[in-house]
Amino acid sequence: MQSKMMWRAGVAAVLGLTGTALAGPDWLEQGDAGSTIGSAQVPARPFGAPALTSIAGSLSTAFVDPDYEDLYLIRITDPGAFTIRPTSADFNVVLYLFNITINGEGYGLLANDDENPTSNLPKLTGASTDGTGVIITFPGDYVLAVTGFGRTPVSRTGAMFNFASNTEISGADGPGGLNPLSSWTGVGETGHYSFAMEATDFPVTPAPGVGLALVQRWGGAAACGEMNQADECNDRPEVRAGFSLVWVGSAAQ
Repeated sequence: MQSKMMWRAGVAAVLGLTGTALAGPDWLEQGDAGSTIGSAQVPARPFGAPALTSIAGSLSTAFVDPDYEDLYLIRITDPGAFTIRPTSADFNVVLYLFNITINGEGYGLLANDDENPTSNLPKLTGASTDGTGVIITFPGDYVLAVTGFGRTPVSRTGAMFNFASNTEISGADGPGGLNPLSSWTGVGETGHYSFAMEATDFPVTPAPGVGLALVQRWGGAAACGEMNQADECNDRPEVRAGFSLVWVGSAAQ
């Protein structure tokens, strides 16, 4: 933890000295971004910030419990233009994107290890390239996970993603892809990272008493009503990643 905090202090000092000459990230990881959907860090909009277009943080083994993944809540404003690409990293980064359900669980949507064969840095867009047909079509809040190569998200039935190629943008086609994130497995690479995002913003968090609604996200019909109401519902292919959580009420859409 000490090394992670020292790195953040160094970044803050550099930003303070350079002023507008060197723009910092829109969000710098505070403490340790969580490893679960419920503990994902929620970037708060600074006064006057027009959008969330960059995030910086770090993964480290210099803890009692190693930090192998950082999860952030982000908002996708235009799925067709959505892109995430690291601007710098000193390790092999892997990115994962998760759907949020009304019960606060995370279903795998998309993942990428390497943008191309000559790079070990990933790139995520709003559509898979591995034949699974996953396409994000609705704006909304999603969870972004930043990990190092070797660290894998799993559900109760196994690994959520299957990378036939390191360069594919994978849908959640692993044996655990039909069920929500339960934990992480494997020893991942660690280091510092920063990445730029397009068509994204700070998340819309609900005020107390704000209602919830589900909208279909991609593919398939809404066959189970409320997602996650039973295991047999979760296991149905047409439900997989089929809904996006949106807030209905005083919160802006």
